[in-house]
Amino acid sequence: MDSIYVERNGVTNHWGIWVDKNQPITGVINNYFAEWLTEESIYNSIDLDLESHITECSECQNDQYCEAMEYWEYSDTFLLGDWILDTNTGLYEPDPQGDYSAIYHVDSNTTQVVYSKYLKKCALCSPCYPGQGDLDTTGDYLAYDLPPELY
Repeated sequence: MDSIYVERNGVTNHWGIWVDKNQPITGVINNYFAEWLTEESIYNSIDLDLESHITECSECQNDQYCEAMEYWEYSDTFLLGDWILDTNTGLYEPDPQGDYSAIYHVDSNTTQVVYSKYLKKCALCSPCYPGQGDLDTTGDYLAYDLPPELY
């Protein structure tokens, strides 16, 4: 077989994930193309590593001096946009009432838009992101996109 894509009944198998062109999928963008993502990630985000540290650190929980907090700069992963904390699981979920929910990855220099009011037609991603859309490349698949003001 020459193609990595297998299409049946209007649905494509992209690296083991079935994708329907008419159903929104997670959109992935290179952070260089979204001008305001860096500022958004620093000032209006949830720092997952920091929250984990605070939860596990006895000094932080008791409002005592914590050396790690004195030198804390930033993490590798941030949640941007609108998220809801599930108090039962301790995990964040996209807020369906919000504008968008995205995961900003510093180390890979990408952002995954897992929910948004904004949609864009794009190509499918590389195998690094199976079943997800490449927001940097025009195509036929519907993916969640960032708000226009972040570009």
